Amino acid sequence: MKKALALLLAVLMLATLLAGCGGNTNPETPAADTSAADGEPAAINFDEEPYEVSIQFVGLFEENKNIANVEAALSAITKEKINCTVDIVPVFIGDLPTTTSLGVAGDEKLDIVVAGLTSPLDTMVNNEILLPLDDLLETRGQGVKAVTEHVAAAQKINGVTYAVSGYPYAAMSGGFVYNKTLADQFGIDMHDGMTAEELTAAAAKCAENGVYFTTFGSSSQLNYKFLWGGDYFGTGGAFGGILNPAESTTVVNVFDSQEYRDYWKMIKSWNDAGYLPADQLTDTTSVQEYFSQQHIFGTSTAFTPNQIAVWLNPNFETGIIRTGEPSISTAGAVEFMLGIAANCKRPDKAMDLINLIYTDADVANLLQYGVEGTDYAPVEGTENVITYDGTENADHNSYYASFVHYGDPTMLKIVAPLTDSFYDELKAFENEAKYSQTFGYTFDGTPFSAEAGAIGSLLEQYLPALNAGQVADVDAAVDELVAALNAAGMQDAIDANQAALDAWLAENK
Repeated sequence: MKKALALLLAVLMLATLLAGCGGNTNPETPAADTSAADGEPAAINFDEEPYEVSIQFVGLFEENKNIANVEAALSAITKEKINCTVDIVPVFIGDLPTTTSLGVAGDEKLDIVVAGLTSPLDTMVNNEILLPLDDLLETRGQGVKAVTEHVAAAQKINGVTYAVSGYPYAAMSGGFVYNKTLADQFGIDMHDGMTAEELTAAAAKCAENGVYFTTFGSSSQLNYKFLWGGDYFGTGGAFGGILNPAESTTVVNVFDSQEYRDYWKMIKSWNDAGYLPADQLTDTTSVQEYFSQQHIFGTSTAFTPNQIAVWLNPNFETGIIRTGEPSISTAGAVEFMLGIAANCKRPDKAMDLINLIYTDADVANLLQYGVEGTDYAPVEGTENVITYDGTENADHNSYYASFVHYGDPTMLKIVAPLTDSFYDELKAFENEAKYSQTFGYTFDGTPFSAEAGAIGSLLEQYLPALNAGQVADVDAAVDELVAALNAAGMQDAIDANQAALDAWLAENK
């Protein structure tokens, strides 16, 4: 009996040692401490050796010369405040899904990982890539919890938080970014709320002056949403979408909607009139490159008060307009998120760093912009405005965050031509926005994973020609696409999505 009891105790002790994400098999690495007494935040243990927290940094990375200096500056702060150092891990955006999933499966060193950007949150949760965070948020993440409070519902899957939003101010609308220098030169009036007819008139003016209006390349994306918005389920809208989410809760096959047909007819008219490059489907030049080289006038893009900073160019003045009304959707809130990898050895330290990112302006600005004087310079006469001009980073090759969004935006510096009024504009834009009627809802598409794969292949096959306006007849091409999508099971997935949404609405509204 004593031997059995001793064996049971030994098993329980071993289970305790191995509990947690990925197990803590390194005897020199202390177990994660998420405890807190009487509701107080867990204390930082400064007696142990500093743990190195890795954090994914997603970009294009033709060249990024200053990561080591940013790491050193960050670690000087984090070692003093939360007893950890920082390892910034650059990941090419095209490799992000496989890098993260294979890293977890292979038990590679992973701590803070990016969610939402290229892999939907629900997919990562279903694939067991992310840790649940609610206990850690309670004991070590009260700061980040407060910052993301009004988008907290979007961070949950089945009531459990798995990542925190990089867009705590999640309001967004459709938009169009353009070359303002050319607009002034050509006499084009670009203004908020431009209709399809007004955009077409602007395209005609560009053509008269020998400049293409825009390009879509061989895109198989939901280009409509960048102009007119909508809420979409599954990758590429595989499980349907809601085109007016502030007013409607009806999930439809968006590709079979009159709105999409009208959009594609507009694009075809642009292509037929020569407003788009004829070689879109074969030219590998990106829209960003075309824009910076002034081969196109502009492009549709999601609008936020600071989106223009992404498109700045030293050779001309950039402008941006809103083409839709701002809304706050689940999709917008989860577009970029920070989570903790399921095989992380020290989730407590990872949460300590996440919390610091959302509460310490120096940490957030270092991660977002790099080192002052090298990667950016302050704009004289302003409080928080910076510029890359005149620095080693003028070509964005020193330290440049093109896809990542760290921390509380009201604590971050802002890039010219934004001004110090940006923070008021950000809050006003957020207050103006309407919440989607389905905010906080996510559809578990796991039972339809085979259908999603088939739908994705069909969209890659059909959408590039429709998006480029290079089809003989839009209605005929759409009818063919819709028939193929239905044969692949898309309507069955939409029906299941609608049933799940109706049940969720009955419980939550």
